[in-house]
Amino acid sequence: MIEPPRDDEPATTPDVIESEHWRSLLSGDDPWMRRLRQAWRRVPHGPRCKVCSAPFGGVGGFATRLILHGRAIANPTMCTTCFKALASHPGGTELEISVLFADVRGSTALAESIGAVAFRAALQTFYGLAAAAIEAQGGFVDKYLGDGVMAEFIPILAGEAHADRAIAAALDLVAAVERSSLPASGFRVGAGVHRGSAFVGVLGSGQTFDFSALGDPVNVASRLGSIAEPGEVIVSREAWQAAGRAASGVDRTVELVGRHEPIDIVAVRPAQAAGR
Repeated sequence: MIEPPRDDEPATTPDVIESEHWRSLLSGDDPWMRRLRQAWRRVPHGPRCKVCSAPFGGVGGFATRLILHGRAIANPTMCTTCFKALASHPGGTELEISVLFADVRGSTALAESIGAVAFRAALQTFYGLAAAAIEAQGGFVDKYLGDGVMAEFIPILAGEAHADRAIAAALDLVAAVERSSLPASGFRVGAGVHRGSAFVGVLGSGQTFDFSALGDPVNVASRLGSIAEPGEVIVSREAWQAAGRAASGVDRTVELVGRHEPIDIVAVRPAQAAGR
């Protein structure tokens, strides 16, 4: 509840109230949203709405479609109910989150060598492995990016240990791809993880919008993912320390395109992190 301002303070603006409302929702402090997500998570199975966790697959997906809570046509990462609610209630807040990017190494050459149909089939397998690894750690797939995925880990979903869970998801994702049949055709992935303060909320206007994040954590995670070697996860030292992880992998400092200051990173592979 927002307290009224003192006489010597300016009146609280509607934008501030709206931001505090979003902060309560996304930080996990809002009991209604927390209960809703917990309830839907008990109903199988993913993929799920990235806002309320309503299932789109299996028996749960059939049930949500019956109650007009199924996948939104305009934005398939959200259910119809959440899409309509966000369209009529735009906003967001600045929040500490963790972000994961993972994509295919050398996708252009790979698509040329194995053909478009085989490449699409490989991508679909990758998307499934990625979604499973991300959702298992309390994150959600924000976007499918052609040859990659972007995922967010925010407090209401992943808890305060969102950095650790984002790293775990990245390692699990890479390990799952390495164990699959994909590498036999040259299909390998790398991933990047960073944490920090980002704007989280509704981006866009009208019926063309998304529930997403923007800011330095998103940009840095994307750059880290782009420089990861096949089968490698690159994590910013900031995210690694926030996760409380023991020393492993290779430490170095890298220059990122578009960023003035270099960044300390940890480059690690699933086998190196297994015994932490």
